[in-house]
Amino acid sequence: MEDLHEAALAYYNNAPRDLQRLAWNFYLALDGDGDGRVSFIEYINFLQQSYVWIRPNFFRDLDRDRDGSLDFWEVLTLYYTVKTRGGVWCQGCQACLVGLYFTCVACFDCGSKTFDLCPACYKRRRFSHQHSFFLDNHVLLRAKKGLPPGATNVYQALVPQPAYRAPAAAMGDSDLMDTFQALEMGLATDKSRTCSIM
Repeated sequence: MEDLHEAALAYYNNAPRDLQRLAWNFYLALDGDGDGRVSFIEYINFLQQSYVWIRPNFFRDLDRDRDGSLDFWEVLTLYYTVKTRGGVWCQGCQACLVGLYFTCVACFDCGSKTFDLCPACYKRRRFSHQHSFFLDNHVLLRAKKGLPPGATNVYQALVPQPAYRAPAAAMGDSDLMDTFQALEMGLATDKSRTCSIM
């Protein structure tokens, strides 16, 4: 959650004045009674308008000082979440996904709603889904960057590149290198199993 707050603050500090004003107006709109704080009831009223994908218990995560209400900086994190996260929640435990998370590559590729998981749910296989090939969001972004122009399938970016090439004279016995390259090929081509970068 701290990463989400820091990202919101960084964007706010570097935003033009008109965008900062929009964030402030958002805060004022949530503060229905004008007391300078957003209560849990005001938060719930906001969610019921059009943000039902945000879980009501997210309020506890936003309330960093645990005083039972949200100040401007805490609401700024909510504003950032609304504007950038658009429903990026773990399909296993329903937590807001901040930082590293795993995405189903098939769902991502077809442009439909993505299927995302927190590391804990992915690690413990606490989910039910028709596809089994997942990548974390950082690797997925890098793979998408490596696509040739006009390509749409992220699998095309996962062609193995040897991670280590020692000169033949230094290697001596090439069994280790052959085994390592076979492992790389197996990870890149076996899409029927759950993928692991390791």
